[in-house]
Amino acid sequence: MLYMVQAQIDPVTGTEVEGDPERMESVLGSWQALNPIGMYASMTRRELTVIVEAPNEDSLFEALHATWTAAKTYPTVTPVVTMDEFPGLMQRAGLGPQ
Repeated sequence: MLYMVQAQIDPVTGTEVEGDPERMESVLGSWQALNPIGMYASMTRRELTVIVEAPNEDSLFEALHATWTAAKTYPTVTPVVTMDEFPGLMQRAGLGPQ
């Protein structure tokens, strides 16, 4: 299953994290260890977005915890599918043509 994880960092915490490279490397390293499909940082919104494939959310725990402690906010975790998989997901949910 693909997961999209987003964490918004408030400006005060963002300044603290930027001033502590070790703290920033700890968060980024924990996500890189999962071999993400993509990692994106929005500098204007101070948001980190990671797309990772994992069997379940349990395998994301260490990276989620590192992000939570560094950013002082719990990231949003959303299961996602590709557009090719989307019709099948809608059918399994009982929506759309059967």
